[in-house]
Amino acid sequence: MNLEKPWKLILLLVGIFVSGAVTGSFATLMIGKKMAQSRPAPDQWISARFKMIAERLELTPPQVEKLEPIMRRNAEDLKRLRQDGMRDTRRIVERMEKEIAAVLTPEQRVKFDVLSKEMAERARRFMEQREQRRHEPRGVRPPGENAGMGERHPPPPPPLPDDGK
Repeated sequence: MNLEKPWKLILLLVGIFVSGAVTGSFATLMIGKKMAQSRPAPDQWISARFKMIAERLELTPPQVEKLEPIMRRNAEDLKRLRQDGMRDTRRIVERMEKEIAAVLTPEQRVKFDVLSKEMAERARRFMEQREQRRHEPRGVRPPGENAGMGERHPPPPPPLPDDGK
């Protein structure tokens, strides 16, 4: 490589960095979307956890009465924490998009704006669907869709023995 023109090398390295950042952000959004879809809202998680604790520990009615406000209060804290995290995530993504746009050519910036709007629309639809799912009665989703959410499905029964009949 000709070192008389170091700007080419610098430009190449900046291009590699920017493409890595863009690719990484898209991958993070996709992985984050899958993770967000599979985790329940704090109130659902707390409710399921409370039910499990009450059943397994065989809590008495007075114990249940004392634990309900504790669970409710902590569910609110978890909900607030999740909302703060979403707000911070939005702010960081917006900052990242501005930084990326500053490096792009005018033609690339136009394409990037379109791409950003598409991703924002997908995120908006996802949040609407998530909100709708939160209001569905339990058990409406097909088995396996709640995998990873603390929901247990019994294993399938063993096959019947073959008598040779």
